[in-house]
Amino acid sequence: MMFLFSEKKGISISEKRELAQIPTLTWNNYISGNFTNGINQYINDHFPFRVKAVRFTETFRYSLGFRLKNKEKVIVLKKKDKSNISNDSLNHSPDKDFLDDFEEAYSGSLVILNGRVYTLNTGSPSMSPVFARMLNKYGDTLKGQTRVFSCVAPLSSAFIPAAKYEKYSKKNEQTLLAIKNSLSSKVYFCDVFTEMNNHFNEKLWYSSDHHWTALGAYYGYVAFCKSAGITPIALSTMEKKKRYPFLGSLYELTRDKTVRNNPDTVEMYIPQNVLTEAFRYNAYDLKNPQKSKVFCNTNNYTAFICGDAPLIKITTNVKNGKKIAVVKNSMGNAFSVYLISHYEEIYIFDFRYSKHNMLKIIQEAEIDDLVFALGMYGAMSNGTINMMKNLAYHKPQDYALVKKQESEIQLQEMLKREQDSLKRISQPKTPKTIKKDSLKPESLLPEPDRDVENNTE
Repeated sequence: MMFLFSEKKGISISEKRELAQIPTLTWNNYISGNFTNGINQYINDHFPFRVKAVRFTETFRYSLGFRLKNKEKVIVLKKKDKSNISNDSLNHSPDKDFLDDFEEAYSGSLVILNGRVYTLNTGSPSMSPVFARMLNKYGDTLKGQTRVFSCVAPLSSAFIPAAKYEKYSKKNEQTLLAIKNSLSSKVYFCDVFTEMNNHFNEKLWYSSDHHWTALGAYYGYVAFCKSAGITPIALSTMEKKKRYPFLGSLYELTRDKTVRNNPDTVEMYIPQNVLTEAFRYNAYDLKNPQKSKVFCNTNNYTAFICGDAPLIKITTNVKNGKKIAVVKNSMGNAFSVYLISHYEEIYIFDFRYSKHNMLKIIQEAEIDDLVFALGMYGAMSNGTINMMKNLAYHKPQDYALVKKQESEIQLQEMLKREQDSLKRISQPKTPKTIKKDSLKPESLLPEPDRDVENNTE
């Protein structure tokens, strides 16, 4: 009765995923077994007290055996399976945006120290020139019109408070210096690593999440200001707000009790006397904007610009005529909020979702600065580098037309699957012929027992 009448949610904030919904009953779904499997998953995801049961399981497993108080643990992870996560980036809600991941950094190893999780992957100096060439191309194209900045953040592995992991810090630094050394004179380099390293003893990263904190993002913003010739706003002059508790992506991956017992607090530093208006756009055009905010009332990372969207435009009461475009992944969210003190208009492009022609928007809006503000993992992949490059080549498209075409394709694929299922059912099964050899007495004997002791599988 509790299951039938309890509220059914669409998103699990604690697990960072969409919960199963009742599947559509079609002939193809029923015959293939997908319908009954979907019902099973729906019951699993919405069972009463499910979250408490999962937490109890974590506690039970943690209680098995002896535990050292500050035990160091290394966990090796496979790439996250995103097959069940909707990728409709055009209709994001703050809850849905929190499903955002960092595919390159999810795979590999994590180390847990004193209830805090750090990534053990680093950048690659050999990949840095590939990223730099893409920036140089933008610098050449926008020469004399728009300044281009590289503002890449290091990974949390650069700030693990243990001497044995110092090599990861050096590799982060080498990767970012390799970007700097590969940039042309038309691209400005923001030394985010040095600025953050000067404050290494402060909390620059969340304990349970792969993003930097508002404080870490602030020092990235300071590095940008130094490169751009802008005076940064002092932290002491901003309003500080807190949201808690917050358990992020790395807790979800590790499900470690020491991490759960050390939840994060989301802090926001809000510039004073700055009025803003924000709108979110779909991936293809600038029609039907959705009202948004620069700071959202949530207790997770979506507090910054209310999470990800293909394009967000912010206008401020800073009437200086200056405009900036930001190319980012989710790391750029906490960075972008500090720009409202210096620019009248801010255009934030998420290279993972946006299909806009960014160059066209930059030229039409007469944007002064273009900054690539992203986490290092986004600058170390040919795939993500190409996404940033393609922002200059996308052809303008109508979102309504694109959605109509996608719906038609999906309908055709569904009809084809149903036709294939009907063909398989209508075809009579041919009886298998039994070979004479299969009737030999030897074939009827049971297989000898395996050597269990030596079976390493």
